[in-house]
Amino acid sequence: MRLPVRNLACILAASLLLSGCAGWFSSSDVAYHDTRWCVPGKLKRVLNRVADRYGHVTVTSTNRWWLENWWKGGASSSYHLSCDAVDFKVRGDPNSVIAYLKSQKDVGGYKYYRAGHYHIDIGPRRTW
Repeated sequence: MRLPVRNLACILAASLLLSGCAGWFSSSDVAYHDTRWCVPGKLKRVLNRVADRYGHVTVTSTNRWWLENWWKGGASSSYHLSCDAVDFKVRGDPNSVIAYLKSQKDVGGYKYYRAGHYHIDIGPRRTW
């Protein structure tokens, strides 16, 4: 049985949305200043939602090698080492942004550092 081209296009679009790859094609205002390809789709979707709510997001750190992680003061088991964490900047009231990040089911760890710098990862739910 042959499927019409329109049906194949719908199936392809649906599979991209469900796989998390849709974050690659998003029109949200997210600028990556570090490795983008390895960031999990669910974190990309969170970043897109943050941008939709608060405006431009600048991703400053994703994947780190161990020496860079040590130099930046990261934990030895940091999720940055496996590209499962993102540090980013966004304008907005830090209490509001943290509350929004905390409400996102795809966010495990979350932290506000200073001057609009935030961390999110896909680990267990926690902050420090």
